[in-house]
Amino acid sequence: MPETEAHRQTTDEAALLITSLRGLPFVVPHDTDWEALLELAEAHGVLLLLHRSFTDNNVEMPGFFTAAVRERSTAAEVFAAELEGLLMQFAERNIEVLPLKGPVLAEALYGDVTMRAYNDLDLLVRRENFHRAEVLLLDRGFIARAGDEEYHRRFTREGVMVELHFGVGSPPFFPSGSLLFDVNGAWNRAGTGTFRSQTMRVMSNDDLVLFLCLHGLQHGFSRLLWVMDIARALGRIPHGSANELAQSARRQGLELALLIGCEMAREILPQQLPQGMDGIIAESPEMARKVRRAVTGLFAEGAETSSDPEIGMWGFYLQTEGNLRRRWDHRLSFLAPTAEDYTWAKRNRISASLAPVLRPYRLLRKYGPSVVWRILFPPRI
Repeated sequence: MPETEAHRQTTDEAALLITSLRGLPFVVPHDTDWEALLELAEAHGVLLLLHRSFTDNNVEMPGFFTAAVRERSTAAEVFAAELEGLLMQFAERNIEVLPLKGPVLAEALYGDVTMRAYNDLDLLVRRENFHRAEVLLLDRGFIARAGDEEYHRRFTREGVMVELHFGVGSPPFFPSGSLLFDVNGAWNRAGTGTFRSQTMRVMSNDDLVLFLCLHGLQHGFSRLLWVMDIARALGRIPHGSANELAQSARRQGLELALLIGCEMAREILPQQLPQGMDGIIAESPEMARKVRRAVTGLFAEGAETSSDPEIGMWGFYLQTEGNLRRRWDHRLSFLAPTAEDYTWAKRNRISASLAPVLRPYRLLRKYGPSVVWRILFPPRI
């Protein structure tokens, strides 16, 4: 297929993906490239949401597409079961834990642990409990990985990664310390909730929005899922409380992060935004106009960028991260086997010990050597 035709075809799939996620009426063309659509949906973390939209609209999907959905659902259930067990263990050792993203966020924002893609479990504990939490994970057979940031540490066991946090990172391409999440304040404002009958702490609605805006910024908003998370979290803000959210962001020095997140959501998912968002914009009209111009320019400049979303997802981080060690650590994490790899090996009756060896093969088979190379070694900006 000529390059221009291939680009046009992928653009059609991207338009279909966006339209279906917006909740607008859509028609699936007969010449849809289902493989391209699957890759887009998986890379942007919205495969299950797309499948639900297609199911609600009685769209007939090819077998390999629904098989990928089942594989993602199975992997999500693995993480959910692991989280349930971990929460029980944390409670037995009297360690407060606040899950970030993962199954808890999927259930809170989308009503189902399988509706949001995730490849690890992020758990926030108080700084004074960090060492005890590390010991707990080691006792459960997790292996600690070296070379992590000072505010978190990663542990792995059979394809399940747990990131244990006592802090939250800042976007790497903003001035150092300019956008810092108030972890201590978030703990003070956190409520108590349950996940599958296990006790946990949960962020306040305002803190959740600000955390998600910072998380999206940290990764360059290179996945649709991160924008959808913000739109859904904004929808949980009580009617008439948007101004309080804006004032809270200003007090914490996170006004810019909030406005960028809101504007990204407005640009991509305008149909899903709550009415109260206008109140947030009204709190800082001049800054909001600057952010709107910047985001509009970002979309205009990125209109002709690579159609492969994996390059955007990994490449943005690797382009903006200035620390050589962290860049290589990120590359190596891309080659580490995931829960889906272990599920695939089990389904095909392959020993789980071979998953690390088969992971690079599966990537090469899926994307080809040239795409994998561009993912791992994007041009620096």
